[in-house]
Order: sequence, then structure tokens, then C-alpha cells
Amino acid sequence: MKWYRILLISLLGGLLLGVSWYPHGLPFLVFFGLIPFFFVSDRLLENGSKVAFWKGFIFSYLGFVVWNAITTYWVSYVTIPGGLFAVFVNALLMALVFALWHTSRKWVPQRWLHPILFAAFWISFEYLHLNWELTWPWLNMGNVFAVCPQMVQWYSVTGALGGTLWVIVVNFLLYALIKAVVAKNRKKIWAFAVSSFSLLFFPMLISGIQYKSCLKHIDTSTPVSVVVVQPNTDNFEEEFVMTNLQHAQRVDSLIAPLLSKGTHLVLCPEDVFPHTVSLQSMVTNQLPPSPSAYGCFVWIDSLMKVYPQLNFVLGVSTFEILDHPTHTSTKLSEHVYGEHYNSAMCFNKDGYNGHYHKCRLVPGSEAFPYRHVFGFLADLMIELGGYNGTLGRDTAQKVFTIEVDGKPLKVGTAICYESIYGDLVRKFVKNGAQLLTVITNDSWWGDSPGHFQHYEMSRLRAVENRRYVVRSANGGNSAVISPTGDALTVTDYNTRTAWKTVVGAQNHMTFYTKHGDYIAKIAVCVMAIGLLWMLIQMVVTIISRRRT
Repeated sequence: MKWYRILLISLLGGLLLGVSWYPHGLPFLVFFGLIPFFFVSDRLLENGSKVAFWKGFIFSYLGFVVWNAITTYWVSYVTIPGGLFAVFVNALLMALVFALWHTSRKWVPQRWLHPILFAAFWISFEYLHLNWELTWPWLNMGNVFAVCPQMVQWYSVTGALGGTLWVIVVNFLLYALIKAVVAKNRKKIWAFAVSSFSLLFFPMLISGIQYKSCLKHIDTSTPVSVVVVQPNTDNFEEEFVMTNLQHAQRVDSLIAPLLSKGTHLVLCPEDVFPHTVSLQSMVTNQLPPSPSAYGCFVWIDSLMKVYPQLNFVLGVSTFEILDHPTHTSTKLSEHVYGEHYNSAMCFNKDGYNGHYHKCRLVPGSEAFPYRHVFGFLADLMIELGGYNGTLGRDTAQKVFTIEVDGKPLKVGTAICYESIYGDLVRKFVKNGAQLLTVITNDSWWGDSPGHFQHYEMSRLRAVENRRYVVRSANGGNSAVISPTGDALTVTDYNTRTAWKTVVGAQNHMTFYTKHGDYIAKIAVCVMAIGLLWMLIQMVVTIISRRRT
């Protein structure tokens, strides 16, 4: 086959995968999106197996670029270099994974192993994206079903990586069916038709059964009254021009009509008070006499006197003075160092009630990946949130304990980017969280698919852990999501609003909550065995060629 036709087929694969994602809203196409890439691999092997790795890379790369560009072009709304990096570098990593698998087909002759190796390589790649410093799991294939969580209620057992495995297996079976149809092999047509459609629709049937069962078992015995705030502060024109006290006054104007003696929690977005404050001052409840930065906390104290049962969870930029350096600290003077954080803080009638520092930092804006290797590129760091450098991180997913009608309630709060990490969010629940909250500021991306894609992923976290998720976003989309992933309330983007909702504290822990991304760990083991087997085959082949 001509090289340009192979390239066009690769581009078709990228197009199918791209339109599977929101805002195009065609997730069913993901079950066909990998088929063109499998076809490319077959044609390349038929044309000759020399330099298989580089052929696999070149002919898949543009297809993966199309997929990334269609779904995540909006990253360039803040920084064009960052947007180009997100599209072209992530596509490069995908193409390397495909090329590795394509090469393995040359050295591992057992055809039945090829789908297993692809699943192992790809899921291992997604797992890497969940854990390394260049982390970007936005396009992990299991995330595509965020717009229709009713299809994947079994994520409570497998997590989103189970969705990735489902997509890969169905793609392989449908490709085998297509090849059987072309070859007019009736026996194989029936075999692959039955197996592919069974595996496609049986998980949906199981999901439907789970959905109905979960609806019946949602715990309503501990109702929690929550006021959700969406201040819609302009990130570029207002956020750092207004003082923290002025931000508090805006929040006050939104929540004042909604507060009552029965309100338990006010949830505000990430960096609702953007000007950096001292962590030590918060912890000790000793506020410096600086009305511009700390007046917002005086306002909270005054509000607590009227509503002593009230709790606040909100996002704030903090710094801490240290007497020792860390790998992310800044030297201020001799033996004095400063550490900056993106923090979630909880306040009640007694003042400070705990904090949690964001653990999964956004590469480029909150963390400089592999600084010791790429330090010469430090000037390219983009500045979001008033601090240009690598932020400090927390060591665990801490939960806040608030009081609801005399009973303790544990709340886990994921900060922005963290809500796309299933394994991280489930640790809040494993640490006792009965209610999940997400605080975020997605307004940097403007009115693009980015903020809605981000909101949709919170629906998967609700399903995985069977928890209500209450989401407060600066400009939208704020939401209340049930344990089945159903959106009970969703705000419009670019609106200033607040509303009151009632959610239930949940106590049951799912299989996924208990065990995490076990599918990925199995995949990594299979990949290691596959690479070892591939290496052995290469050595045996080379030795046999020399003997002949």
C-alpha cells in the first residue's frame, strides 16, 4: 500500500478518537478509533519489517497529533507554547508506545499475544501519565465515558483504567471481525461478531443493573446543607487587582441570602483569596494587622458569630517560613527559606480547622518537571496565580472534619487538576471522606471545552467511590454530582452565582476505593514480561542468523 494512504488511515484514527471526546459528544466512536492504527501496523509489516520502530512511530504520530489537537487545543488559550507542547509532545509519547508495540509484533510471532501486549503497553503508559512529573492523563481512554457515566457504573470496581481496557479489547475484536468479513470466513465472522458485540454490550447491561441498585442504596440518613459559590472573578482583569477582603465581600454578597441556622458548609473555589497569606498565621489563628490580605479571614470570623454551626472550605495561596531548604523552597536569607502552596483550608467557629496542600501540580504553571535535568528552560515557566516556580506539596490526602448537627463529618477536597486522578481522589475516601468536594479555577482557559471536560471527570470520581461530589469552580462549571455520577445541578459558565443544596454523607467503600489502580499494576507486570520475551526472541533470532 502507498505510504500516503497508510498516513491517511492514521489520520482517520486520530479523527475518530478526537470526536469521541466532549464537546463532540460521540463517545461510542472510541470503540472504532484504534482500528485504523491496527490497520496501519498490519500494512507496515506487510511492506517490510525493517526499521519497524521508526515506521510505527512516523505513521502513527500525525494521527495522535490530530486526536490531541481536537481535544486539548484549548490549552493554548493561556500559553501558545504550552498548548503546542501539550499537543505535540503528548502525541509523541503515544506514538512511541505504538511504535514499541508495532516492533514487538515483529519479534513476538504469537499473534494471540499482540492484543495483550498492546493493552499492557498502553495502560502502562496511562499509568505513567498518572504518576510522573510530566503528568497529563487528560486523554486516558477511560475518561471518554465521563459524559455518560451510566455506561460505566462498574468503575466502582475497576476505576477509569478499566474503561481503557474495555476500549482496547473491543477495538481488537471489531478489527478481527472486519478482517473476517473481508476474508469471507463465515466461521470467524460469527465468532468475532458474537464476542465483540457481547463484550461491547454486556458491560453496559451490568452497568445498568448497578445503576439501579446504587440509586436504592444511597444513604440519606445524614443530610448536609451546602452553599456552593461561583464568584466568576476575571482571572486577568480582577483577580490580583482586588484585595482578599474585596473578594470576601463579593462572596458575602452571594451567600448572604442563602445562609440559615441549618447551613453546614460553604464551599468556595480554588484561590478564592488569591493574595498569598502566611500558613503559620492561619494555623495559630494569629492574623497580622493587614486588612488587604487577611481581612477576608476577619470577615469569616464575624460570620461565624452569627452562624456558629457554619464551616468554610475554600482555596487560598499560602506560604511557609522554614529553617531548612527543600527541593522546592526559595532562599530568603541565611538559614531562612520560603515555601509556597496552593492550599485548601477549612474554618469553623474556632477559626482554623485544617489545611491540605495540592499534591498533583500542573506541569509548567505550578511545577517545573525534572528541574535538575531541564533547569535551563526555567524561563519558559508560565505564571498562573501570581507565583512563578514549583510549589510545595502535601504528603497525603488529608480530610477535614466538620460538625453536622452534632455529628462529625469527614470531607475530602481535591484541588483543581487533582480531580482527574482517580487513585488520588480515592485516597481521600480511604482516609475517611464521606463527602468529596472539588475546588477549581478553570477560567484561565476561557469559554472552551477545557472547563467542561474537567467538570465531567468529577462524575467518574463520584462513580468510582460512590460519593456525592460538590464542585465549586470560579467561573464554572460548578456542580452537585450524585454517587451514580448524575449531575443534580450544573451551573452555566461565566456566571456569578451561589446556591444551596443538600447532599448525603456516604460510608460504604467500593472495591476500587480499597484497591486502587490494580489493573495498571497488572499491566506493568505483563509489559515487563512482554519486553523480556521480546528481548529473548531478538537474541535468539540474531544468534540463529549468525550461525546460518
